[in-house]
Formats: sequence, structure tokens, C-alpha cells
Amino acid sequence: MDLAQIKVHPLIDAVPDPVPVSWSFPDVAVTDWAGIAMAGLDPQGRFQPSLGAFLVEIGGKRILCDAGIGPGPNAYLGGLEGALPERLAAAGFAAGDIDAVIFTHLHMDHIGWAATADGTPRFPRAAYVAPAADAAFFAAGAPGMGAHHAEAYAATVGPLIAAGRVRLVADDGEIMPGVRYRATPGHTPGHQSILVRAGGETLAVCGDVFHAPAQVERPGWSHRADHDPARARASRRAFMEAAAAGGWTLAAGHFREGLQLGRIATEPTGTLWRPLAPFRTGTPAPRAENLTTGG
Repeated sequence: MDLAQIKVHPLIDAVPDPVPVSWSFPDVAVTDWAGIAMAGLDPQGRFQPSLGAFLVEIGGKRILCDAGIGPGPNAYLGGLEGALPERLAAAGFAAGDIDAVIFTHLHMDHIGWAATADGTPRFPRAAYVAPAADAAFFAAGAPGMGAHHAEAYAATVGPLIAAGRVRLVADDGEIMPGVRYRATPGHTPGHQSILVRAGGETLAVCGDVFHAPAQVERPGWSHRADHDPARARASRRAFMEAAAAGGWTLAAGHFREGLQLGRIATEPTGTLWRPLAPFRTGTPAPRAENLTTGG
């Protein structure tokens, strides 16, 4: 998709098996999903996110925002294997074409292709950038977070930081001309969204501010992976207010194919997700009786 001076390519690294919505959003009543205009669930009313990244072109630079789940097989996700190199190739790019890799946060499904098993950067020319607060948290063992995330960090980004290949940027810090972080903590302590500005347009790569389009309508809903749900909710509301006021285009890597790019629409009834690509594999909110209730 092209904005005035920004081009963005959604790249879906992998799609895990679907799970009941009550597992992913344990504090939300299953029946509440029936009232959502665009839930973003699968046709059976289950949660099946994309594990996505975005290639952004701006000012002659090619920036990879997040780096997927990795080659796998990923034991935590049932042997799931990623396909980011193939997705890049389909978009006309190779690993050596990437000028920068910028992480929104350092969870397992956002750093998987950062380095090979021996610590070699998979994107040889790229400058790597990560949120400083998240790097400090994961370097301390990611206390209170799943071991699979700490293990992924130790196998990928940790060695790159030790080798001096990663620039750590503070909250709201500038990364390069036209590109900066916006602090959106809560999902992880140092979570940052990526703002890309050119030609009067703003593209915001959301990271895990959202996991499903339903959270645009219900920003108080928390995904089970939020490390600090209250802080994540506050970040989401502030982010949405800024995005709606500024007319930002948002890139949400966990939304289903065809829904990843969109804008926040403010209606008399509340906020809605307005996708900018055809609504293909996502579905409208299913009927309540079709929703699964397993835990």
C-alpha cells in the first residue's frame, strides 16, 4: 500500500492454530463478542492471529518492522515454522536489501528471524534498533513473563546486543529522520510503536497495542499476553486518541490477512476499525451461539 511518500508491505510470517476466544481474552465474556462490528475472528469465531511484520519504504530506506516467529519449529506453538524470507521474496526483496530492523518489543513472535543459531545477523546490512527499556527487562530474565519469550531473546536479540549490533533507543526516541518510537508500554514494559512520517502522512506500526480489531471497539479488553494489563489499556486508549486525531494509518501485525492496515474511525457509537485493504480471510463478528467456550 502506498501513502504519499511511504510504501508499506504487510508480511505474514506464520499463522498459528486457532484457539477459543476465552483462552486469548480470558476476562471477556464469550457472548460479548457478538456485539462487535468487526471482531477479526476466524469463521468459527475463534482467535487466530497473524504473526506479522511490515516492510516500510521511506526516503530510499527499507525498514523491517519486527521479525516474526523465526524458522522454527517453534515448540511453544506446536512446531510452527515461519516463512518471512519467502514473504520478503514475494514482495521483491531479499535479506540483504534491508537497511534497518526495528523491533516494537522483544517477545518471541517479533524477533524470531533476527539472527541465526550462531548469532549471525540474518539481515547483514541492517542497523538493528530495539526499545531500551525492553532490552533491560529481557536482559534481566523477563521476570514474570513466559520462559519461551526469555529463551527466544537469549537465542536471537541477546547475542546481537552483546555483539554491539543493536542500538537501544529510549521511550519516544528518534530512530532516523522521519522515524521515531512512541512509548506504548504495558504489553511489555518497554513496548514502543513505530511512527513513520513523510509527505504529511503518518504510518504507525502498532506492535501489540492490539491483538484483534475488536480491541479498537473495546479498548478495555486485554489479551492474556499483556504483562501489565492496566498499563496496556491506558497506552491503547492514548494511542487510539492520537491516531484518530491525526488520521494515522495503522499497521497491526496480529490482525488477520486483509485487516492489517487501517484507520481508527470515530462514530457516535464509539471507535471502529476501518481496514484499507479488502476484507478477505477475516470475518464479521460471529453469532454468539457459534462461539466456542473452551478454556
